[in-house]
Amino acid sequence: MPTLTAPDGTLLVYDMYEPATPRAAVLVLHGWSDHAGRWRDVGERLCAAGYSSYVLDLRGHGRSGGRRGYLSRFSQLLGDLQAFRRVVRLRTDRPQLLLGTSFGGLVALRYLETQPSDAIAGAVVVSPWLGLAFRPPAWQRLIGRVFADLWPTLPLPARLDADTLSRDPAVNEAYAADPAVHGVMTPGAWREIQWAQRAVPADSHRIETPLLFLLAGEDRVVDAYLARAFADSLKGAVLVRWYAEMHHEVLHDPQRDTAFGDVLAFFADVV
Repeated sequence: MPTLTAPDGTLLVYDMYEPATPRAAVLVLHGWSDHAGRWRDVGERLCAAGYSSYVLDLRGHGRSGGRRGYLSRFSQLLGDLQAFRRVVRLRTDRPQLLLGTSFGGLVALRYLETQPSDAIAGAVVVSPWLGLAFRPPAWQRLIGRVFADLWPTLPLPARLDADTLSRDPAVNEAYAADPAVHGVMTPGAWREIQWAQRAVPADSHRIETPLLFLLAGEDRVVDAYLARAFADSLKGAVLVRWYAEMHHEVLHDPQRDTAFGDVLAFFADVV
């Protein structure tokens, strides 16, 4: 089980899938409450296509250390990603690519805004969490505001309806039964995520990395139209692929081959 130590000493765990002669290294970031194991299929497909892939369990998720569902500062995730990149460089000197889905997409975008001198060859952002497609219950919003400073580590239930993830029932059933999906959101994490959702659009002009957005027209988790407007506002090299009938996890859709083909075509163009 490969590990690395985050800047604050937190132990982070990742999975790796390495071909003999990789074209590039893909660093994969999962969504909120999620974990690296759910993206094994993506890692294996990237490996089969000639890309080394490294799938990180974000802090507070999966096998990594940290309080479940809590963030002290969003910037900790950016430091974790920078440390992750250094560890990957020890394994291969090939160009590095990012693939972030949902919450991982938000982390990837903020990283690209704050680390412009440390080049990423290209990034795929899948259903980024720039805003929700639904309004959380009033009691959750109230507790999130009141306890953000008073009790930021208070664990609150925030498990997604599994049927909103994919059009593939097997994917949704596995998610619902997965004990490694923690389904927790603390007031401190909610505050930091909302901060990042404001900061990313405000600093979007700093992004210089080529981007591919994969967006689902029937996304019931995040606001795909907000993400599309954000992508359209960018001035750099940006591609948008809109899958009108897909749900949130387009790489776990019954027609995932189409989306995965778009990812590979983009990677081939940038490395």
